[in-house]
Amino acid sequence: MRRKVHVALFASALVSALLLLALLAGGAAGGHGKGGNGSSHGRIGYHFLVVDQLAAGGSDRLILQGDGSFNRNRASGGGTFDHFLAGTGPPATLVASGTWKAEDVVSWSPGSSHGVFEGGILMIHATVKPIGQPAIKNVLLAIYCNLGPANFFTGHAEGVDVTLPDGTMFTQTSPTTGVTVFSLTKGHKH
Repeated sequence: MRRKVHVALFASALVSALLLLALLAGGAAGGHGKGGNGSSHGRIGYHFLVVDQLAAGGSDRLILQGDGSFNRNRASGGGTFDHFLAGTGPPATLVASGTWKAEDVVSWSPGSSHGVFEGGILMIHATVKPIGQPAIKNVLLAIYCNLGPANFFTGHAEGVDVTLPDGTMFTQTSPTTGVTVFSLTKGHKH
């Protein structure tokens, strides 16, 4: 019973966080863009909050949040993360927690747009900074946005794949948990 209560609380907190992200993304979009595949300033915003799991299986989970913007070569912004073990606790066993910073753009495959939002696939390198541990450079983030209102699907589950330099990969849970969106506005500047 106690475990069910904690799972329900976690689910409620996650849903609240996703709704807040959707509102923030909508506020960030705020009519500053001209629509289309780029705005007058050449930057597109990215926003996400997802829960991933270790692709190789096991109980490792990753809550990953990010906001920023990018152009052809450069990404700015970043976010926070918690790496924990599912099925432990409560509270769940924390493996690492900290921040990450966007670096360069590996690739951008734009999809269809709808209003100030756009679907697509963005791949960026990031530097991950776990608290009390050395920074990890060249972490690949693959951000997938399926935009239903535009009838655009990437062919991949909505979310973010995280690949560490040693090949360790986190990918979407099943069913997926989280949301990603690209905004045709200035996005977040750092």
